[in-house]
Amino acid sequence: MDMITFYRCSGVFIIIVAIGFIISQIGITKIFNYPQILRSPTNTILQKFHEGGVKLKFFWICFALSSLMLIPISAIFYRILNRNNTPYLMIGTAFGIASSIFYVLGLMRWVFLADNLSKKYIDENTNPKIKETLEIVFQSFHIYCGNSVGETMGFLCMGIWISITGISMISSVIFHPLIGVGFIFCGIGILAGPLEWLGFRFSNKINKLSMKMLMLLLIFIGVKLLNISS
Repeated sequence: MDMITFYRCSGVFIIIVAIGFIISQIGITKIFNYPQILRSPTNTILQKFHEGGVKLKFFWICFALSSLMLIPISAIFYRILNRNNTPYLMIGTAFGIASSIFYVLGLMRWVFLADNLSKKYIDENTNPKIKETLEIVFQSFHIYCGNSVGETMGFLCMGIWISITGISMISSVIFHPLIGVGFIFCGIGILAGPLEWLGFRFSNKINKLSMKMLMLLLIFIGVKLLNISS
């Protein structure tokens, strides 16, 4: 495959993944009131999840698959941006792959665990003792897979990857330096996500805004790669 074809195929792929992120998050937010729902009691979360039905599970699967696609996107950026003066890009790529793995580990709890627990929880035949156990199981996975793995390790690794990628873009002949600056700002904003657990509630809003800006930048990059002619 020649480089022009590689650029164009990569552009299409990046656009599809970015749109997948946006659509899945919009769907989850509309149906499940995510992420505000995460601050609700466990019984409310499980009830709301069950009410979401197949449509909600579909959007969670799309969200997880889009996150998994960060692995090939990391490889694409490495192939495009790797130069003699960017030896650090390999480190960024490794963090990008790690962020994808952490995100998927965190998100898949909704696809299988929450689905199974919510069905049992809303069952009228389930006695209160078992419901208490179900709540503890959900809370445990929610804190470990969600807060610790997905929203801490995932955010940290992705923030580092995006920032390093942005630095390499500044001196790239393909992308305008401002795109690299935008990536750096998005990376720093994503890195701020875990600060919420230290009491800085505003960091969550910074993180979410940075993720949205990143998706728009990815779409722009995808269009740019599609239009490369030489």
